[in-house]
Amino acid sequence: VDDVIKGKVKLPTIEDLTSGKVKEGDLIAKDNVDLVKEYLAVPIYMSVMDGMVMSMGKQLPPDQLYPKTFAEITKRNEGKAIIDESGTVWYEKVGVNWPGGLPFPEPKSGLEVMANVKFGWVADSLRNYPSYIRFVDKKGRAYKKVNNDQRFVKLSTRVMLSPLGTYPGHEKILWKRVSVLTYPLKLKGVGQYSIRHYDEGKHYDTGFAYLPAFKRTVRVSSTTWQDNMAGSDCTHGDGMGFMEPFSDWTFKILAKKFILLPEPKSPFPYIDKETGDFSEKLDFDVGQKFPRLGYAVWPVYVVEGIPKIKHIYGKRVLNVIAWPYWHVITPIGIGEMYDRQMKPWKFYSGNGGMYYHVNGEPHTSGYGTLVYDVQSQHMTQFWSYQVANLAEVDWEPSQITFKTLLQMGR
Repeated sequence: VDDVIKGKVKLPTIEDLTSGKVKEGDLIAKDNVDLVKEYLAVPIYMSVMDGMVMSMGKQLPPDQLYPKTFAEITKRNEGKAIIDESGTVWYEKVGVNWPGGLPFPEPKSGLEVMANVKFGWVADSLRNYPSYIRFVDKKGRAYKKVNNDQRFVKLSTRVMLSPLGTYPGHEKILWKRVSVLTYPLKLKGVGQYSIRHYDEGKHYDTGFAYLPAFKRTVRVSSTTWQDNMAGSDCTHGDGMGFMEPFSDWTFKILAKKFILLPEPKSPFPYIDKETGDFSEKLDFDVGQKFPRLGYAVWPVYVVEGIPKIKHIYGKRVLNVIAWPYWHVITPIGIGEMYDRQMKPWKFYSGNGGMYYHVNGEPHTSGYGTLVYDVQSQHMTQFWSYQVANLAEVDWEPSQITFKTLLQMGR
C-alpha cells in the first residue's frame, strides 16, 4: 500500500489481489464472498450475507479523479501544513489559513488523515438536487420518500480561488450549508443552516433549524449531530461519512490497506437529472433494498474514531481514501458505525459517480449514499444528482445565509 501511495507501483486490481479468482465484471454474493472478504469493511461483508450483490467495477488513474489544479496546489504546498491539537490546519504558522490542496499527502496520524478530509475537499461548491431520501424495510419494500435540497459553499481552502484560497473577509469560516426538506407537505420547509468555523478550537459549529409549522427557528446544539435525519438511519453527523466537529473525537490509524469501495465512475447514470427517477439499467437485490453497484480497489487509511462526549456510537471506523486516489466529494469511502457495546450497527457508503469537465479538467460527482442498519436490516438510500464547482452552483457567501434557509423553508 505504501508503494502505491508513493507512486512506486500501480494500484492492483481485484484480479491481481485474488490471483485471478475474481475478475472485473464478476458478481460477488454470499456464496462466493469469502474470495474477497479480506478487502471488505465488516458491515459490507454482513450486508452481502444479508443479500447484497456487488459487481466488480473499474478504477481510474489519479489524473482522472480530480482537477490537475488540485494536484498542483497540493504539490506547491507540500510540507507547509501544520496542525494544532483541535485538528485545525495552518499554513506555515498558526493563524495563517491553509490556502488549499491536500495538507498531508502522507499522513502520520489519525488526526492528520481526518484533517485531509476536513481541509482537503476538492469541491468548492456543491448542490444535491434533485435529491430524496428513500426508506426501505427489512423485506426490501420502499415505503416512504422525503425530498430535500442541499446547498454547500466553502469560504476557505477553495481550490479555484488560488493562491489564497479564501473569500476576502471570510477567513474565520470554513464552509456554510443550507439543507431543506421539500416533500411531503407536512415536512416541507424543515431545514438547517450550518456554519463550520475555520478554527474549531476557538469557535464551535454554529447552526439554526427552521420549523415552519411553528414559524420559528431554534439554535442547533452539539447533540443535534446525533439526531436522525428526517427519521432515517442516517444522523446529521453521518453525512459525507463524517460531519461532526472533530474536537468531540479522538482518531488513530489502525491500518493502511486495499479495500473494495464503490467505483468512482458509474457505468451509466443511476438517476435522471431532470426527474430523479432510477435508470432502468439499475438492478436491486432483496426487493428494493440493495442497489447493485460496481466496486473497485482503493488504497485507504483505516481510522478509528472514539467519541469524547456521550454519544449514541461507541466508535466509528472510517475508510479514508489515500492520496493520490483522492475523491472530489467523499474521501471517506465507507464509514462503519458501532453501538455502545462495540457491535457493528450501521454503514455509510457512497453510490459511485459521474464525470463532467470544467475548463477541460475532470470533476467527479455522485448519485448519493447508502446508510444500512445491519442490526435491524433497515436501509436508507440517499439519491441525488450531485454537482460541484459548476457555475450554476458556485454561490457567493451572501447566497448561503440564514435568510436563504427562511426563503427555502417558506
